[in-house]
Amino acid sequence: MKNICFLLIASIFFMACSSKPYVNINEKINSISLYEEVVIGNVPRTVQSPVSVGLGIGGFVSNSVSVGVGTSFHPEFSNDEALVLERSFAANNLSLASLIKNEFKSQLMNDGFYKNKFVPFGSDFVIHVFVPKYSVETVIFSPKAQIKMFIEMRILNKFNEIVYEDIQENEFFSQDFLYTQNEILNSKEALEKATYLAIRQTIARLILKMKKS
Repeated sequence: MKNICFLLIASIFFMACSSKPYVNINEKINSISLYEEVVIGNVPRTVQSPVSVGLGIGGFVSNSVSVGVGTSFHPEFSNDEALVLERSFAANNLSLASLIKNEFKSQLMNDGFYKNKFVPFGSDFVIHVFVPKYSVETVIFSPKAQIKMFIEMRILNKFNEIVYEDIQENEFFSQDFLYTQNEILNSKEALEKATYLAIRQTIARLILKMKKS
């Protein structure tokens, strides 16, 4: 008899959970903004790979936002490759964080759904952006290359609770292989265009997925 009662209660509980309505994040958003600091995963100056980069509490977003995001992440590229690309950004005075921030704002302000909800500050929800890894990838039997970009986003409400998260990467299309790896790493114009292409595609995928959430 006790077993029957237990099973009955358990069944009612799971039925109640399964029937709980799914809340679309976009139904909650009256206003949304982008946190100014885009966090880029730095490449450690060590010879070990894979390496661990500490994030800690709030490391993903900011010192003022306490969100448990784990203690570390592991970039999935060799130190030499990552360091060369990082040095190319520095040598050409290109800020990856600024490029991502500006493109994210631009796409939100020009999106048919979010343009009337996006505000500079004082919003109900805030988007935090983190880049865990990026690299230059080449094609088999071709000297051409592209930049591979991974961008992670999390939306926090006024209580610093994560209400949405996603990570996307850009896809490679043959028409987008415009430069060789050497050109990307040594030409500011090639580096900027290849980086912008990767950023634009990745952010577009993030926003499209967010609208469908």
